[in-house]
Amino acid sequence: MDDHADKCEDSQQDCRRYDPRGYRQTTWTRHVLTAVIAIIALGAAAASIPYWDGPTFPVTSLVIYVAGMVFVAMPLCLLYEALLKSHHAHVERAKLLTG
Repeated sequence: MDDHADKCEDSQQDCRRYDPRGYRQTTWTRHVLTAVIAIIALGAAAASIPYWDGPTFPVTSLVIYVAGMVFVAMPLCLLYEALLKSHHAHVERAKLLTG
């Protein structure tokens, strides 16, 4: 994700003023998504520790990482993107109504 894509095109104050609930939801979801990705990566790294001394490949670690990213992180990314689009639409609509 681009660092600028998840921020409101207008000022952060406009986002908070015109759609405070949407702003809180998107911010919370962004933090949850970041935490989930970190937990999945740490879990995969922890699963690979027993294989560090041997010549075998840590398949368990790969399965944990791929399954976690596909079945947990990807749906959260889709939810986050939908919340962002909805939030931006609410802010634009509110700005048009208030002038």
